[in-house]
Amino acid sequence: MSPPLPPPISSFTPKVAILGAGIVGLATAFELAIKRGVPVTLYDPAPMGRGASWAAAGMLAPAFEAAAEEGVHPHLFELCMESAELWPDFSIDLAHSADTDSGYSGRPSLALAFDMAETAAMHQLARALDARDVAHEELPPASAHLLEPSIAPDLIAALQMPTDGQVDNRAVVRALIMALQRSPLATLRSEAAPLRSEGGRLTLEGHDLILAAAGWNTAAIKVEENGQMLSLVNWAPALDQIDCYGGQMLSVAHGYGSPETTLRCGSIYIAPKADRVIIGATMEPGIATDAPAPEAIAALHARAARLCPVLAELPVIETWAGIRPGTPDHAPMIGETNTPGLFVAAGHYRNGILLAPITARIIADMMLGKSLSALHASFTPARVFEAA
Repeated sequence: MSPPLPPPISSFTPKVAILGAGIVGLATAFELAIKRGVPVTLYDPAPMGRGASWAAAGMLAPAFEAAAEEGVHPHLFELCMESAELWPDFSIDLAHSADTDSGYSGRPSLALAFDMAETAAMHQLARALDARDVAHEELPPASAHLLEPSIAPDLIAALQMPTDGQVDNRAVVRALIMALQRSPLATLRSEAAPLRSEGGRLTLEGHDLILAAAGWNTAAIKVEENGQMLSLVNWAPALDQIDCYGGQMLSVAHGYGSPETTLRCGSIYIAPKADRVIIGATMEPGIATDAPAPEAIAALHARAARLCPVLAELPVIETWAGIRPGTPDHAPMIGETNTPGLFVAAGHYRNGILLAPITARIIADMMLGKSLSALHASFTPARVFEAA
């Protein structure tokens, strides 16, 4: 039985086309169709829910972004914190709509330090959290080992971050697809959207508004004009600033004494799921490949085993590579482009899973004519030209 339709938002409810069915496109379709009663068509020629959304580790880690490197969007941390606060209710709504679990866990993460450089970086993170009044606790090794016995015995220090939980990202995208398949207001099409340009105006028959949300391929979405196929970047030049950042990862089977807590140490993370333990990840600017390299995977496994020695003994069950979409300030583009009726939600870099609920809410608010906060408005695509 189909769920009841939400009440209409206003006298005019737009019909929305979403181009790209990663977690951002799926979450926005969920927000529009299921929560706000807006008809949505979701287009993607690739398997839905795959790409970076499938390759991710599902960490919801706003605190770990607090000590951001130079050049990062000045309000990215605030946006990450706001979205982290949405995740508990978002996961409940999703589970109710899809009748399945999303693997959400609010269990705190631990950042670990095993040498002086890592200890200094941890103290810098703690100071950044102090400055932002974000809850955290510096732990001595004995306390950290009580919380997570799998941590190596030569731990120097640990930092507990109660704001930083995780989800099973693959379970989330499966649940979003299931929820949308049940909704009479959502249509899922496994094909490229037939975009056309008529008299300089971008159109998609049967739709009033368009959201481009195809990750690192967003700029390359095709538009037919006078018999030629052109790229969407011609209608939204800001999309040319989205670049690719490759990442390689692996998962191992659970075993006796395997970690149960999300662990961070520099660029390494360990994210236990119900059926596997994920280890990641490399960061490779300008690399767009889905083929993992055995040497890189072996190095990741060895570095993770440095944090939790038991991981060295657990069998590898999967290796993979993904492609993150990044922008010059490592923050997403969220908002309307210079082409009326064309919106973008792309370039989420390392935070696509975390930022999916708030991105969906911002886009839905804009499309339905609601006013934006200064924070939300600061992620406009136009900022890439303002910073130039």
